[in-house]
Amino acid sequence: MGLTKTAITRPVFILMLMLASILGGWIAFNSMRVELNPDVNFGVVTVTTVYPGAGPDEINTLISKKIEDAVTGIANVQEVTSVSQEGFSNVVVQFVIGSDIQVGLNEVRTKVDSVVSQLPREAERPLIDKFDSASDPVLTMALRSKGLSNRQLRDLADNQLKDKIARVKGVAQVSVLGGDEREIQVQLKRDALLRYGLGVSDVQRAVTAAALNVPAGRIVAGEEEFTVRVLGEFESVEALENMYLTISDPQQRAPSKQVRLGDVATVIDANKELRESSRVNGDDSVVLIVQKSQEGNAVEISKAIREASPDFGGKSLLESLQEQYGIEFIVTLDTSVQIVESLLDLNIAIFFGIFLVGIVIWMFLHNIRGL
Repeated sequence: MGLTKTAITRPVFILMLMLASILGGWIAFNSMRVELNPDVNFGVVTVTTVYPGAGPDEINTLISKKIEDAVTGIANVQEVTSVSQEGFSNVVVQFVIGSDIQVGLNEVRTKVDSVVSQLPREAERPLIDKFDSASDPVLTMALRSKGLSNRQLRDLADNQLKDKIARVKGVAQVSVLGGDEREIQVQLKRDALLRYGLGVSDVQRAVTAAALNVPAGRIVAGEEEFTVRVLGEFESVEALENMYLTISDPQQRAPSKQVRLGDVATVIDANKELRESSRVNGDDSVVLIVQKSQEGNAVEISKAIREASPDFGGKSLLESLQEQYGIEFIVTLDTSVQIVESLLDLNIAIFFGIFLVGIVIWMFLHNIRGL
């Protein structure tokens, strides 16, 4: 009775209270983070290791089994499975639902780090990541250019575009797929190796050691100190061809000899073997995949990349990059479009529901003031 009496005797107060509630709800509704799907923690951590040239049996014995044994004893682990393929190992750690996945991720990383020294030296360092709904792509864009080749587009995407797009607030990672990647190939000559008594591993070790930039101490001159570095990276194919290999006599009966790399191998500037490709409208292309962070907003990220901004002279980031590098972006996937359409459907349903409630109340009360 007290609330009813107050509503009757003080209508202005009740009206202000309702308006304040509506305003607060509207502000809260607009400030909510917009997502197509809710954040779901699946409790899954993956450990991916690449070992080029190794068969499934070697991958299982030398990598997968050792990583499995290392992570099995972690608390709250429900199941550990692995897949060993040619040149590739994938170990999946499934945690109990409800456990802290971040703690589990750190423990898996610690255990894997403890067995890295036991893995083959030719294997790449294991990549550890957790699986969640936030890892889905926000934007997928294909690059096209009339004046640049696929190799030049790939270099441009790796060295320039990737970093510029990654600076957008909320972006966690930008991946590049497709195109031709540069690779310097050293093709050994079998007859020349036999003639000089060299093995494949000898050439491999020599090239690897010579292509490093290593610190060489420091020089103190009075009150000044200078850092010394030995620069070993090759700047051209010709410089690599002119590198000399030292051949030592195992029995130490003859002095060491030096052999030019170009005499035992052919060095060419080629493209890396194509293991994956991307095509748009039937043509080979380079694709940029934008992934958001867990706190990122897909709609805001899309707006920051595709809509005009004063930071780029009234143009969008994509338009600015297109003019700067003479390329064209083709957006093949934009999840913000689905999110905006879903929100529009939700708003329509809300207002339609309010309208129906008003109609029902009016039908029973036959008085518009009853609403």
